[in-house]
Amino acid sequence: MILSLNKIRLGYALSSLLLLVSYILIFSTNRRLQQEKNWIVNNYTLINKMGAIKIAMSEAESNVRGYIINKQAPFLDSFYAARSALEQLHREMKKLTQMDPVQSANEDHLYSMTRRRLSELSSSVLLNRHSSAALRMSTVGQAKLAQADSIYEQIGKMTSVEEALMKKRMSKLNNFYTSTEAMTLLSLCMALIAVAYAVITFNSQYRQKKKANTIANQYRIELESNIKELSDKNTELNELKGIEKLAAIGRVSRVVAHEVRNPLTNITLATEQLRDLSCIEQDEEGQLLINIIKRNSTRISQMVADLLNATKFMQLDKQRENINDILDESLDMAKDRLLLQKIRVIKDYSPDLCDVMVDKERIKLAFLNIIVNAIEAMREEDGVLELVTRSADGKCIVEVRDNGSGMDENTLQNLFEPYFTLKSKGNGLGLTNTQNIVLNHKGSIRVQSAKGNGTIFTVSLDLA
Repeated sequence: MILSLNKIRLGYALSSLLLLVSYILIFSTNRRLQQEKNWIVNNYTLINKMGAIKIAMSEAESNVRGYIINKQAPFLDSFYAARSALEQLHREMKKLTQMDPVQSANEDHLYSMTRRRLSELSSSVLLNRHSSAALRMSTVGQAKLAQADSIYEQIGKMTSVEEALMKKRMSKLNNFYTSTEAMTLLSLCMALIAVAYAVITFNSQYRQKKKANTIANQYRIELESNIKELSDKNTELNELKGIEKLAAIGRVSRVVAHEVRNPLTNITLATEQLRDLSCIEQDEEGQLLINIIKRNSTRISQMVADLLNATKFMQLDKQRENINDILDESLDMAKDRLLLQKIRVIKDYSPDLCDVMVDKERIKLAFLNIIVNAIEAMREEDGVLELVTRSADGKCIVEVRDNGSGMDENTLQNLFEPYFTLKSKGNGLGLTNTQNIVLNHKGSIRVQSAKGNGTIFTVSLDLA
């Protein structure tokens, strides 16, 4: 057995080594070919650029003469266009010759010659209206043709250098192609040898591997089944914890409401009596303080009432309803927000009947709270709200998906806690109330989210 394993390892090692050598040869060959090709393309581009400079310089000369002789503005426009083109061509030439010191020096010399000649041509244009014909022609006449000729000679010199270099590189590339064929054949042989080793090695252990795979698949199926069962139990446990937490919060809320409302009632009555006292009735500051007391007492009373409503067990007026219709009505209630934020709505409703026994108004409120949270999490004009319904295992499943900012793990852990909110104007009871409504319907609500990847609310209700 040990001998067989060593033989397999040796086969794999030799195959890997041969493949590695083959890949290195192919990679180095490709790199070399690419480098030579780039050099030839660079030579060809330089030759074209120098031809373009020659043409642009000739156009500049011709257009200045045409303007001086004919006094027509189109000649002047063409001259300025040629001058701009020359500047651009020289910038491109500078980049192309930066790796070649000789051609880079030649380009600097050519650039200074063209700039000097263009400067003289520009001066002749400026002097055109104020100088004699002889003076005007002095910068564009026969006496100055030698300057243009020297520019063309410099271009010809640089072109000859590039053509010779390109020819040399083409010859080198052709020779390299010939040697590449031999390297390719060698690489192919090495690859075939590696394949042969791999086949022999594979056949030697195929039966054992097949048996091991069969056993591994059995273990995998059992493990997946156990993981699924554990995940389902964990989900049920979390839902039970949510119900217990909500019940505990409800009990605390009722105690707090009882203990807070009685003092608040006394404070309110005492405030009203103080307001009627003659010494305070005429005192503006006293009336202001009484108003502050009354306003804050009302606010505390309302907060207590909201907390009670969000956590108490409800008396539900259940009727048979279609879940798709309920979602449409909830969407209609949020219509203004959707239009204002320019949110795109996608409906993926199940074509099968998905009827549930629910208190329609309360379950609509629950879905509205989820939809509003999704809208507020998305950016204007980029938001996509997707509503999905389906039936599975005797349950009606509703998914509300958004492509908003998502939530981190800490936010997910505290999402349904009373007064927990990240909004500047929220009271933190909307999702608490939503959870309470769903749980009172003996359903479940789950949230999946990741920072920057949107959020999915999943509500599960019993089918009618």
